[in-house]
Amino acid sequence: MSDNNSFLSNYGSKKTEETPAPVTEKKLTFEQKSGFKKPERSGTRPPENGTDKKRLFTALIAGGAALIVIIIVLIIALSGGGVEVIDLKGKTLTDAKLWASENGVMLSESKEYSDTVEEGSIISQDVEPGQKLPSGRFLTVTVSLGHDMSVMVPLPDFMSMTSDDVKAWADENFMSKVRITAEFSADVPAGKVISFNVNDSTAVKEVRRDSAIVVVVSKGPQEETATIKVPDFKTKSLAECYAFAQENGITLTVKEEYDNYIAAGTIMSQSVKADQMVAKGSEIVLVVSKGKMITVPDFSDYLKDQASAVASELGLPVSITEKYSSASKGRLISQSAPAGSVYKAGDIVELKYSLGNKIVVSSYVGQTRDAIETWAQGLNDQGAKITIKVSEAKSNEKRGTIIYQDVANTTVGYKATINITVSAGKVIYVPDFVIENASGYDQAITRDKAIAMCEKAGLIPSFVQDNTIAVLPDTISSQSLAPGTEVSEGTVITLLFRPAVTVTVPDFTKMTVAQAKGYMKQNQIVFANDNEDGSIIAQSVAAGSTVASGSVITLTTDGVSPSPSPSTSP
Repeated sequence: MSDNNSFLSNYGSKKTEETPAPVTEKKLTFEQKSGFKKPERSGTRPPENGTDKKRLFTALIAGGAALIVIIIVLIIALSGGGVEVIDLKGKTLTDAKLWASENGVMLSESKEYSDTVEEGSIISQDVEPGQKLPSGRFLTVTVSLGHDMSVMVPLPDFMSMTSDDVKAWADENFMSKVRITAEFSADVPAGKVISFNVNDSTAVKEVRRDSAIVVVVSKGPQEETATIKVPDFKTKSLAECYAFAQENGITLTVKEEYDNYIAAGTIMSQSVKADQMVAKGSEIVLVVSKGKMITVPDFSDYLKDQASAVASELGLPVSITEKYSSASKGRLISQSAPAGSVYKAGDIVELKYSLGNKIVVSSYVGQTRDAIETWAQGLNDQGAKITIKVSEAKSNEKRGTIIYQDVANTTVGYKATINITVSAGKVIYVPDFVIENASGYDQAITRDKAIAMCEKAGLIPSFVQDNTIAVLPDTISSQSLAPGTEVSEGTVITLLFRPAVTVTVPDFTKMTVAQAKGYMKQNQIVFANDNEDGSIIAQSVAAGSTVASGSVITLTTDGVSPSPSPSTSP
C-alpha cells in the first residue's frame, strides 16, 4: 500500500515539474496553513507497480468513453425533434403568444417603429419559418410600434400648394395633426393655400410628424349669399342635421366624444348658437355623444360562463367560441380586443375559451373505422389533435369492423394517439372461374355466374373486356387470383371475359335442321332439339328478335323426314 502511495506521489510530482506554472497577477491573499506535513521522500524510487498502471489505463478509457456518449446524446438532443416555426410576420402579438403557448416555445419580444407594419403586428423573427426550434427555447420577434412620430419631415412650400397637395403630403409623410380650413379670398384662387401656421416655435425647415399644422385654403371670392338662421341642432337627430345642412348649403363637421350619461348619437353642442344668422357655405361643428366609454376588461379573470354576464353588464357585444387547448376547461385562450383598450362601437369582441385538455374516449369496438375517425375529426375541428392509427388483422368480423382499441372508456390528452385494429375480413379461398375447353354455356362460367360465385365467397369482382380471347362470349377467360388462393373477405378479383355479341334470329322454319344447326354454330347460338327428323315447324325465339351470342333457341320439328330437295340457303 505504501508503495502505491509513493508511486502516485512521484507520478504527481513528475507531472507538476513537466507542466509550466501559469503566470498570474500578484494579489493579496489570506493563507491558512494546515497541520499537514508532506512525507519525506526516500532516496530511491520504488519500483513501478504493473497492476496500478493497468487500473489507471482502464479508468482513462472508461472516462473517455463516457465523455463520447455524453457528447453524442447532446448532439442528438440538440439536432432532433423540435417545433416547426411558422411565419409570424404580419400576425398580431396576441396570435404569436397563442402559437408559442400551444407549442411550448418561449417568446421574447423587441419593439421598433415601422411605417409599413401596423402597430402591434410582427415585423420579423429570428428563426425563419420552416426551421425546427427545440421545445422550451426562445423565439425572438420584433413588434411594430407603428409610425415614429419623432421623425423630422422637411417643410414643403405650402404657399405654392393646393388643398389636395397638402392632403397628399400629410398622408405620404404620416403627419398626424395637419388640419385644413377654408376661407374666402378675393386675391388667392380657390383651392390654393392662403396661409399656414406650425405650432412649433423651433421648426424652421423641418417638423416632427406629430407637429400641429393649420393650413388655410382659399374658397375663392365670397359671393353675396343669403343668410341662414341656425336651428337648435340638439333637438334634431344627426340625419336631420345633415339634411338641413345639405338643403341650406352649410358645411357640417361632426366630432364625437364619450359621455357616460348622454346616449350615443345625441348632439351635445354646436359651434354656432341657435337662432344666429350665418352665410351659406359656413362651417358648423357639432359634438355628438359616443355614449359611455367602455374599457375592455381582461377576460382571463373570468370563466366562460362569467364572461357573458360581465360583457352584458358593460354593454359590450362579444362572440364566444370554444376549442381544445392546453388550458384547463373554461379558461380564456385569447380575446380579439386587448384588455384595457377602449371599445369601438360596432365591433364585436371575440373570446376563445378552452374546452379543456382532456377528452373522454368511448369504446368503438364492434363499430366501423369511419365511426371513430368521424368522432376524432369532430374534435380536431375544435382544436384537438387526436390521431387514429389503424392496423388490420384477419377476422370473422365484417371487413372494416373495429376488433381492438387500445384506449377506451377513459380520458386522454387532447393530443392523444389511439391505436385500433380493424378486421380485414374472414379468410376465404378463391374459386376457379375458368373452365378450360368448355364446349357450351352449361359448362363455362358466364359473368352472371361469376357474380353469384363472388357474392357467395365474399369477393368483389372487377370485370375487364378482352375481345382477343378464344372462348364463348360473356364467359370468363382468366382471373387475377389463382384458384385456392387464401385471401381476406372483400378482396377485389379481376376477371377477364369476352364480351357478348348480339344476333338477329332468322326464320328457322324456312331452313332444314342441318341448316339451322350450322347457322346456330356459326353465330354461337345453342341448339336445343332432341328430334332432328322432319321439317322445322316452330322456334322458341321469334324471327327478327335480337339475342346475345350464347342464347338457347329450341326448334320444334314435325318428325317427318323430308323428301330429298335442293338445299336453300338461309
